[in-house]
Amino acid sequence: MKNLNRRDCLNRTAAIASLLAWHSANLAFGKSCLNMAEVSSEPDAGKVRFTSLRLQATRLDEMRSFYHRTLGLPVESDSANSLSIRCGKTVIEFQGVSEESSRPYYHFAFNIPENKFMEAKAWLAKRCALLKDPTGADELFFSKWNAHAVYFADPAGNIGELIARHTLANASAGAFYEGDILYASEIGLVSHDPKTFGTQLGTHFGLPGGGSMFVGDPSGYFVLPPVDRLWIPEEKKKAAIFPAEVTLASETPITEYRARDLPYVIRTAGKEPK
Repeated sequence: MKNLNRRDCLNRTAAIASLLAWHSANLAFGKSCLNMAEVSSEPDAGKVRFTSLRLQATRLDEMRSFYHRTLGLPVESDSANSLSIRCGKTVIEFQGVSEESSRPYYHFAFNIPENKFMEAKAWLAKRCALLKDPTGADELFFSKWNAHAVYFADPAGNIGELIARHTLANASAGAFYEGDILYASEIGLVSHDPKTFGTQLGTHFGLPGGGSMFVGDPSGYFVLPPVDRLWIPEEKKKAAIFPAEVTLASETPITEYRARDLPYVIRTAGKEPK
């Protein structure tokens, strides 16, 4: 088992020179990432931040088969150009695009019961290949977050993650099954200036960690890498900007934030779903 700090994972680059250059230009930003897990308060284990994600995707037929038939997740709606999958309390809508025009990909993670990581890993391994880090490890432990994670790739090239956050009181009995995919707890939104983007997100929605790479808390983090950062665990695919719409659970009046010069729309939409 590999014990990694999540900031260290995300700050790896293919070349030492580029890593040092990035650090020298973004020292304060890096420090805020390091301290993120230490300053965030833990949310209610049953809360969900992301009620829906709207993402672009190729290969909708294969995506439908993977998420519904392979993983057993319910189809919320289905059409020729759109596929919505219910992932616990979050619905992910994949809007179809042709591979000739674009090949979008994203990172998203799902919270699972904190006591079922090994069961979840075995369940996932029976259904698809597990992604490995450069050392060959097929699971990661984030000491700053006290969390274990396992990763997979879907047919459109998205990097999915099942993460057991041991700080959350969400343990459950019984064998792991698709119903233990509780909700999306991370969505990666890439930009050229993550510090400014993160500050704006944190300020607009009152989220902790504004200005760092992780804005939010364990019920839902915006993960904000710079363009071309290598996504963990494989560190092969570069972070890139693709359109996304994110809806947040909130009991406050509906508000919307459109990132300047970025194809992102983030909005609130009333109370959390039951």
